[in-house]
Amino acid sequence: MYPSNIVRAGIVSVALFMGACGFSPGKPVSGAGANSGSGSTTGIGNFGGASSGQGGLTGSAGGMECGSREMPSSKLPPDILIVLDASGSMDQDAMNAMCSGGCGALSKWALMTPAINTVVSQTETEVNWGLKFFADMGSTCGVNANTVAVNIAPMNAGPIMTAITGRTSANGGVANGSRTPTRAGENAAVTYLSGLTDTNPKFIVLATDGSPNCPASGNTDTDDTAGAVAAVTAAKTAGIPTFVVGISAGGAPEMALNMMAVAGGYPQVGQPTQYYPVSSTTEFAAVLRTLVGMATTCTFAVPPPPTNDGTTSRGDIAVKVNTSGGSMEIPQDANNGWTYTDANMTSVVLHGTSCDQVTNDTTVTSVTIVFHCHLT
Repeated sequence: MYPSNIVRAGIVSVALFMGACGFSPGKPVSGAGANSGSGSTTGIGNFGGASSGQGGLTGSAGGMECGSREMPSSKLPPDILIVLDASGSMDQDAMNAMCSGGCGALSKWALMTPAINTVVSQTETEVNWGLKFFADMGSTCGVNANTVAVNIAPMNAGPIMTAITGRTSANGGVANGSRTPTRAGENAAVTYLSGLTDTNPKFIVLATDGSPNCPASGNTDTDDTAGAVAAVTAAKTAGIPTFVVGISAGGAPEMALNMMAVAGGYPQVGQPTQYYPVSSTTEFAAVLRTLVGMATTCTFAVPPPPTNDGTTSRGDIAVKVNTSGGSMEIPQDANNGWTYTDANMTSVVLHGTSCDQVTNDTTVTSVTIVFHCHLT
Protein backbone atom coordinates (compact mmCIF):
# COMPACT_ATOMS: atom_id res chain seq x y z
CA MET A 1 0.00 0.00 0.00
CA TYR A 2 1.37 3.40 -0.98
CA PRO A 3 1.16 6.47 1.34
CA SER A 4 -2.05 8.36 1.72
CA ASN A 5 -1.04 10.86 -0.92
CA ILE A 6 -1.67 8.35 -3.72
CA VAL A 7 -3.59 10.00 -6.51
CA ARG A 8 -6.10 7.76 -8.28
CA ALA A 9 -7.94 10.21 -10.40
CA GLY A 10 -8.70 9.02 -13.90
CA ILE A 11 -6.61 8.89 -17.04
CA VAL A 12 -4.04 11.47 -17.93
CA SER A 13 -6.29 13.30 -20.34
CA VAL A 14 -8.76 14.14 -17.59
CA ALA A 15 -8.17 17.16 -15.37
CA LEU A 16 -7.35 16.20 -11.79
CA PHE A 17 -8.60 17.88 -8.64
CA MET A 18 -6.87 18.02 -5.29
CA GLY A 19 -9.02 19.70 -2.66
CA ALA A 20 -10.20 22.96 -4.15
CA CYS A 21 -7.14 23.39 -6.35
CA GLY A 22 -7.59 22.17 -9.91
CA PHE A 23 -4.88 21.49 -12.45
CA SER A 24 -4.29 19.65 -15.71
CA PRO A 25 -1.39 17.20 -16.02
CA GLY A 26 1.45 18.41 -18.15
CA LYS A 27 0.87 22.14 -17.53
CA PRO A 28 2.76 24.32 -15.02
CA VAL A 29 0.60 25.56 -12.18
CA SER A 30 -0.17 29.24 -12.51
CA GLY A 31 -0.11 31.87 -9.80
CA ALA A 32 1.60 35.03 -8.75
CA GLY A 33 3.70 34.61 -5.63
CA ALA A 34 6.54 32.11 -5.89
CA ASN A 35 5.77 30.71 -9.32
CA SER A 36 9.43 30.89 -10.23
CA GLY A 37 10.48 28.65 -7.41
CA SER A 38 11.86 31.26 -5.08
CA GLY A 39 9.78 30.01 -2.17
CA SER A 40 7.90 33.08 -1.06
CA THR A 41 5.58 32.60 1.92
CA THR A 42 3.30 35.49 0.97
CA GLY A 43 2.63 34.74 -2.64
CA ILE A 44 -0.90 34.49 -3.89
CA GLY A 45 -2.22 32.19 -6.59
CA ASN A 46 -3.22 28.56 -7.04
CA PHE A 47 -0.10 26.87 -5.69
CA GLY A 48 2.41 29.67 -5.19
CA GLY A 49 3.93 31.01 -2.04
CA ALA A 50 2.38 29.79 1.20
CA SER A 51 0.49 26.95 -0.48
CA SER A 52 3.68 25.34 -1.67
CA GLY A 53 6.39 26.70 0.55
CA GLN A 54 8.86 26.18 -2.29
CA GLY A 55 7.71 27.84 -5.45
CA GLY A 56 4.90 25.53 -6.54
CA LEU A 57 3.81 22.10 -5.34
CA THR A 58 6.77 20.33 -6.87
CA GLY A 59 9.31 22.94 -5.83
CA SER A 60 10.33 23.68 -9.38
CA ALA A 61 8.68 26.63 -11.03
CA GLY A 62 5.26 25.52 -9.92
CA GLY A 63 5.24 22.54 -12.28
CA MET A 64 3.16 19.49 -11.43
CA GLU A 65 2.17 16.45 -13.47
CA CYS A 66 0.70 13.41 -11.80
CA GLY A 67 -2.23 11.39 -13.02
CA SER A 68 -3.11 7.81 -13.83
CA ARG A 69 -1.67 6.58 -17.12
CA GLU A 70 -3.50 4.03 -19.23
CA MET A 71 -1.35 1.88 -21.50
CA PRO A 72 -2.33 -0.92 -23.90
CA SER A 73 -1.49 -4.52 -23.06
CA SER A 74 -1.09 -7.50 -25.36
CA LYS A 75 -1.82 -11.16 -24.74
CA LEU A 76 1.36 -13.16 -24.29
CA PRO A 77 1.55 -16.01 -26.80
CA PRO A 78 2.13 -19.48 -25.33
CA ASP A 79 5.52 -21.15 -25.54
CA ILE A 80 4.83 -24.65 -26.89
CA LEU A 81 7.62 -27.20 -27.19
CA ILE A 82 6.84 -30.18 -29.40
CA VAL A 83 8.54 -33.27 -27.96
CA LEU A 84 8.56 -35.62 -30.94
CA ASP A 85 9.15 -39.37 -30.76
CA ALA A 86 11.96 -40.32 -33.14
CA SER A 87 12.06 -43.98 -32.17
CA GLY A 88 12.37 -46.85 -34.61
CA SER A 89 8.73 -47.81 -34.07
CA MET A 90 7.73 -44.50 -35.68
CA ASP A 91 8.83 -46.18 -38.92
CA GLN A 92 5.93 -48.65 -38.55
CA ASP A 93 2.52 -47.94 -40.01
CA ALA A 94 -0.41 -46.53 -38.01
CA MET A 95 -1.45 -50.05 -36.95
CA ASN A 96 2.04 -50.81 -35.57
CA ALA A 97 2.80 -53.15 -38.49
CA MET A 98 6.39 -53.48 -39.71
CA CYS A 99 7.30 -52.86 -43.34
CA SER A 100 10.31 -54.20 -45.14
CA GLY A 101 12.86 -51.41 -45.11
CA GLY A 102 10.53 -49.23 -43.09
CA CYS A 103 7.06 -47.97 -44.01
CA GLY A 104 8.31 -44.70 -45.47
CA ALA A 105 5.43 -42.53 -46.66
CA LEU A 106 2.98 -44.79 -44.76
CA SER A 107 4.87 -44.58 -41.46
CA LYS A 108 3.75 -42.87 -38.29
CA TRP A 109 6.59 -40.40 -38.77
CA ALA A 110 5.30 -39.49 -42.23
CA LEU A 111 1.82 -39.10 -40.75
CA MET A 112 2.83 -36.76 -37.94
CA THR A 113 5.48 -34.51 -39.41
CA PRO A 114 3.45 -32.87 -42.23
CA ALA A 115 0.76 -31.98 -39.71
CA ILE A 116 3.34 -30.33 -37.46
CA ASN A 117 4.73 -28.31 -40.35
CA THR A 118 1.25 -27.23 -41.45
CA VAL A 119 -0.05 -26.11 -38.07
CA VAL A 120 3.19 -24.41 -37.03
CA SER A 121 3.22 -22.41 -40.27
CA GLN A 122 -0.42 -21.39 -39.72
CA THR A 123 0.07 -20.33 -36.10
CA GLU A 124 3.65 -19.06 -35.90
CA THR A 125 2.45 -15.49 -35.28
CA GLU A 126 0.33 -16.50 -32.28
CA VAL A 127 2.45 -19.28 -30.76
CA ASN A 128 6.15 -19.42 -29.89
CA TRP A 129 6.97 -22.90 -31.14
CA GLY A 130 10.00 -25.08 -30.42
CA LEU A 131 11.01 -28.69 -31.16
CA LYS A 132 12.77 -31.47 -29.24
CA PHE A 133 13.42 -34.98 -30.57
CA PHE A 134 13.81 -38.06 -28.40
CA ALA A 135 16.22 -39.73 -28.69
CA ASP A 136 18.56 -37.08 -30.04
CA MET A 137 21.94 -38.56 -29.08
CA GLY A 138 22.72 -41.79 -30.90
CA SER A 139 20.36 -44.59 -31.87
CA THR A 140 19.45 -45.96 -28.44
CA CYS A 141 18.38 -43.96 -25.38
CA GLY A 142 20.50 -40.82 -25.58
CA VAL A 143 18.70 -37.55 -24.84
CA ASN A 144 20.59 -34.27 -24.58
CA ALA A 145 19.34 -32.65 -21.38
CA ASN A 146 20.60 -29.19 -22.30
CA THR A 147 19.58 -28.53 -25.89
CA VAL A 148 16.58 -28.74 -28.22
CA ALA A 149 16.44 -29.08 -31.99
CA VAL A 150 14.71 -25.68 -32.38
CA ASN A 151 14.60 -23.07 -29.66
CA ILE A 152 11.27 -21.52 -28.64
CA ALA A 153 10.65 -18.40 -30.73
CA PRO A 154 8.02 -16.68 -32.85
CA MET A 155 7.96 -17.24 -36.61
CA ASN A 156 9.57 -20.67 -36.27
CA ALA A 157 7.94 -22.60 -39.12
CA GLY A 158 11.08 -22.56 -41.27
CA PRO A 159 13.53 -23.80 -38.63
CA ILE A 160 11.14 -26.53 -37.48
CA MET A 161 10.58 -27.77 -41.02
CA THR A 162 14.35 -27.84 -41.59
CA ALA A 163 14.95 -29.81 -38.39
CA ILE A 164 12.27 -32.36 -39.27
CA THR A 165 13.67 -32.75 -42.78
CA GLY A 166 17.07 -33.42 -41.27
CA ARG A 167 15.63 -36.30 -39.26
CA THR A 168 13.64 -37.77 -42.18
CA SER A 169 15.00 -40.63 -44.31
CA ALA A 170 14.98 -40.69 -48.08
CA ASN A 171 11.80 -42.81 -48.22
CA GLY A 172 9.91 -40.49 -45.84
CA GLY A 173 10.33 -42.37 -42.57
CA VAL A 174 12.39 -41.47 -39.52
CA ALA A 175 16.16 -41.49 -39.91
CA ASN A 176 18.35 -43.00 -37.19
CA GLY A 177 15.39 -44.43 -35.31
CA SER A 178 16.10 -44.96 -31.64
CA ARG A 179 14.54 -46.53 -28.56
CA THR A 180 11.73 -44.55 -26.85
CA PRO A 181 13.26 -42.61 -23.93
CA THR A 182 10.04 -40.75 -23.11
CA ARG A 183 11.02 -40.08 -19.50
CA ALA A 184 14.32 -38.48 -20.49
CA GLY A 185 12.71 -36.50 -23.31
CA GLU A 186 10.03 -35.07 -21.02
CA ASN A 187 12.56 -34.21 -18.30
CA ALA A 188 14.81 -32.46 -20.81
CA ALA A 189 11.85 -30.46 -22.12
CA VAL A 190 10.99 -29.27 -18.61
CA THR A 191 14.60 -28.29 -17.94
CA TYR A 192 14.67 -26.27 -21.14
CA LEU A 193 11.32 -24.52 -20.66
CA SER A 194 12.05 -23.76 -17.00
CA GLY A 195 15.24 -22.02 -18.07
CA LEU A 196 13.46 -19.52 -20.32
CA THR A 197 13.31 -16.02 -18.87
CA ASP A 198 10.01 -14.91 -20.41
CA THR A 199 6.73 -15.08 -18.48
CA ASN A 200 4.73 -16.61 -21.33
CA PRO A 201 2.62 -19.65 -20.41
CA LYS A 202 4.46 -22.84 -21.25
CA PHE A 203 3.22 -26.18 -22.61
CA ILE A 204 4.58 -29.44 -23.98
CA VAL A 205 3.01 -31.37 -26.86
CA LEU A 206 4.22 -34.94 -26.51
CA ALA A 207 3.74 -36.68 -29.87
CA THR A 208 4.50 -40.38 -29.57
CA ASP A 209 3.28 -43.89 -30.29
CA GLY A 210 3.55 -44.88 -26.63
CA SER A 211 5.53 -47.84 -25.27
CA PRO A 212 8.13 -45.87 -23.27
CA ASN A 213 11.36 -47.71 -22.54
CA CYS A 214 14.92 -46.75 -21.53
CA PRO A 215 14.35 -46.71 -17.75
CA ALA A 216 16.84 -45.12 -15.39
CA SER A 217 18.18 -48.59 -14.62
CA GLY A 218 19.74 -48.59 -18.08
CA ASN A 219 18.11 -51.69 -19.62
CA THR A 220 17.08 -50.13 -22.94
CA ASP A 221 14.27 -52.56 -23.80
CA THR A 222 12.53 -52.56 -20.41
CA ASP A 223 9.15 -50.86 -20.18
CA ASP A 224 9.38 -47.44 -18.52
CA THR A 225 5.72 -46.40 -18.44
CA ALA A 226 5.97 -45.59 -14.73
CA GLY A 227 9.02 -43.38 -15.32
CA ALA A 228 7.37 -41.56 -18.22
CA VAL A 229 4.19 -40.91 -16.20
CA ALA A 230 6.29 -39.65 -13.29
CA ALA A 231 8.13 -37.26 -15.63
CA VAL A 232 4.87 -35.87 -17.04
CA THR A 233 3.54 -35.50 -13.50
CA ALA A 234 6.66 -33.59 -12.47
CA ALA A 235 6.25 -31.28 -15.47
CA LYS A 236 2.70 -30.47 -14.44
CA THR A 237 3.85 -29.80 -10.87
CA ALA A 238 6.45 -27.39 -12.29
CA GLY A 239 3.64 -25.48 -14.02
CA ILE A 240 4.19 -26.96 -17.48
CA PRO A 241 1.20 -29.06 -18.64
CA THR A 242 1.64 -31.74 -21.30
CA PHE A 243 -0.78 -32.48 -24.12
CA VAL A 244 -0.36 -36.10 -25.18
CA VAL A 245 -0.99 -36.98 -28.82
CA GLY A 246 -0.52 -40.55 -29.89
CA ILE A 247 -0.86 -43.23 -32.54
CA SER A 248 -1.66 -46.57 -30.99
CA ALA A 249 -3.28 -49.82 -32.00
CA GLY A 250 -4.35 -50.52 -28.43
CA GLY A 251 -2.85 -52.67 -25.73
CA ALA A 252 0.04 -51.54 -23.54
CA PRO A 253 0.99 -48.50 -25.68
CA GLU A 254 -2.53 -47.09 -25.37
CA MET A 255 -2.54 -47.63 -21.61
CA ALA A 256 0.73 -45.68 -21.33
CA LEU A 257 -0.66 -42.84 -23.46
CA ASN A 258 -3.81 -42.59 -21.34
CA MET A 259 -1.85 -42.48 -18.10
CA MET A 260 0.47 -39.78 -19.40
CA ALA A 261 -2.46 -37.74 -20.71
CA VAL A 262 -4.15 -37.72 -17.30
CA ALA A 263 -0.87 -36.84 -15.56
CA GLY A 264 -0.25 -34.00 -18.04
CA GLY A 265 -3.35 -32.10 -16.96
CA TYR A 266 -5.21 -31.86 -20.28
CA PRO A 267 -6.81 -35.26 -20.95
CA GLN A 268 -9.77 -35.72 -23.24
CA VAL A 269 -13.05 -35.80 -21.34
CA GLY A 270 -15.95 -38.06 -22.24
CA GLN A 271 -14.02 -39.92 -24.92
CA PRO A 272 -12.85 -43.54 -25.18
CA THR A 273 -9.23 -42.43 -24.69
CA GLN A 274 -7.74 -39.77 -22.47
CA TYR A 275 -4.92 -38.99 -24.91
CA TYR A 276 -5.61 -37.40 -28.31
CA PRO A 277 -5.55 -40.24 -30.85
CA VAL A 278 -4.68 -39.61 -34.47
CA SER A 279 -4.53 -41.93 -37.43
CA SER A 280 -3.99 -39.49 -40.28
CA THR A 281 -2.21 -36.24 -41.05
CA THR A 282 -5.55 -34.41 -41.21
CA GLU A 283 -6.55 -35.68 -37.76
CA PHE A 284 -3.23 -34.70 -36.24
CA ALA A 285 -3.43 -31.20 -37.73
CA ALA A 286 -6.95 -30.79 -36.32
CA VAL A 287 -5.78 -31.93 -32.86
CA LEU A 288 -2.84 -29.53 -32.91
CA ARG A 289 -5.16 -26.64 -33.74
CA THR A 290 -7.40 -27.67 -30.85
CA LEU A 291 -4.43 -27.74 -28.49
CA VAL A 292 -3.31 -24.30 -29.66
CA GLY A 293 -6.73 -22.96 -28.76
CA MET A 294 -6.55 -24.56 -25.32
CA ALA A 295 -3.06 -23.16 -24.74
CA THR A 296 -4.11 -19.61 -25.59
CA THR A 297 -4.47 -18.38 -22.03
CA CYS A 298 -5.43 -15.10 -20.40
CA THR A 299 -1.91 -13.88 -19.69
CA PHE A 300 -1.21 -10.22 -20.52
CA ALA A 301 1.98 -8.18 -20.51
CA VAL A 302 2.48 -5.32 -18.06
CA PRO A 303 4.42 -2.67 -19.99
CA PRO A 304 7.23 -0.66 -18.39
CA PRO A 305 5.99 2.17 -16.14
CA PRO A 306 5.37 5.40 -18.11
CA THR A 307 7.57 7.46 -15.77
CA ASN A 308 10.97 6.79 -14.28
CA ASP A 309 10.82 9.18 -11.32
CA GLY A 310 9.05 6.82 -8.94
CA THR A 311 5.58 8.23 -9.48
CA THR A 312 4.42 5.08 -11.33
CA SER A 313 5.38 1.43 -10.92
CA ARG A 314 4.28 -2.05 -11.89
CA GLY A 315 3.33 -2.59 -8.26
CA ASP A 316 0.45 -0.09 -8.36
CA ILE A 317 -1.74 -0.84 -11.34
CA ALA A 318 -5.31 -1.58 -12.33
CA VAL A 319 -6.44 -3.83 -15.19
CA LYS A 320 -9.29 -2.76 -17.45
CA VAL A 321 -11.29 -4.58 -20.10
CA ASN A 322 -12.51 -2.29 -22.84
CA THR A 323 -15.57 -3.19 -24.91
CA SER A 324 -17.46 -1.48 -27.70
CA GLY A 325 -19.92 -0.26 -25.04
CA GLY A 326 -17.47 1.03 -22.42
CA SER A 327 -14.88 -0.28 -19.98
CA MET A 328 -14.72 -2.14 -16.68
CA GLU A 329 -11.97 -2.47 -14.10
CA ILE A 330 -11.12 -6.06 -13.17
CA PRO A 331 -10.58 -6.71 -9.46
CA GLN A 332 -7.30 -8.12 -8.21
CA ASP A 333 -8.60 -11.55 -7.26
CA ALA A 334 -7.26 -15.07 -7.77
CA ASN A 335 -10.69 -16.55 -8.48
CA ASN A 336 -12.44 -14.19 -10.90
CA GLY A 337 -10.04 -11.29 -11.30
CA TRP A 338 -6.34 -10.90 -12.00
CA THR A 339 -3.05 -11.73 -10.30
CA TYR A 340 0.60 -11.15 -11.17
CA THR A 341 2.28 -14.13 -12.79
CA ASP A 342 5.50 -13.73 -10.82
CA ALA A 343 7.44 -11.48 -8.48
CA ASN A 344 8.77 -9.36 -11.35
CA MET A 345 5.24 -8.14 -12.11
CA THR A 346 5.88 -8.10 -15.86
CA SER A 347 2.63 -9.87 -16.66
CA VAL A 348 -0.79 -10.61 -15.19
CA VAL A 349 -3.17 -13.52 -15.68
CA LEU A 350 -6.95 -13.27 -15.68
CA HIS A 351 -8.95 -15.92 -13.84
CA GLY A 352 -12.48 -17.33 -13.89
CA THR A 353 -15.21 -15.07 -15.19
CA SER A 354 -12.72 -12.34 -16.15
CA CYS A 355 -10.83 -14.72 -18.43
CA ASP A 356 -14.11 -16.02 -19.83
CA GLN A 357 -15.21 -12.50 -20.67
CA VAL A 358 -12.00 -11.64 -22.50
CA THR A 359 -12.03 -14.98 -24.33
CA ASN A 360 -15.70 -15.23 -25.26
CA ASP A 361 -17.17 -11.71 -25.33
CA THR A 362 -17.04 -10.53 -28.94
CA THR A 363 -17.49 -6.90 -27.85
CA VAL A 364 -14.13 -6.84 -26.04
CA THR A 365 -11.74 -4.58 -27.94
CA SER A 366 -8.67 -4.46 -25.70
CA VAL A 367 -7.15 -4.92 -22.28
CA THR A 368 -5.28 -1.97 -20.76
CA ILE A 369 -3.01 -1.49 -17.78
CA VAL A 370 -3.66 1.63 -15.69
CA PHE A 371 -0.63 2.94 -13.82
CA HIS A 372 -1.69 4.88 -10.75
CA CYS A 373 0.35 7.94 -9.83
CA HIS A 374 1.69 8.66 -6.38
CA LEU A 375 3.67 11.71 -5.32
CA THR A 376 7.02 11.10 -3.70
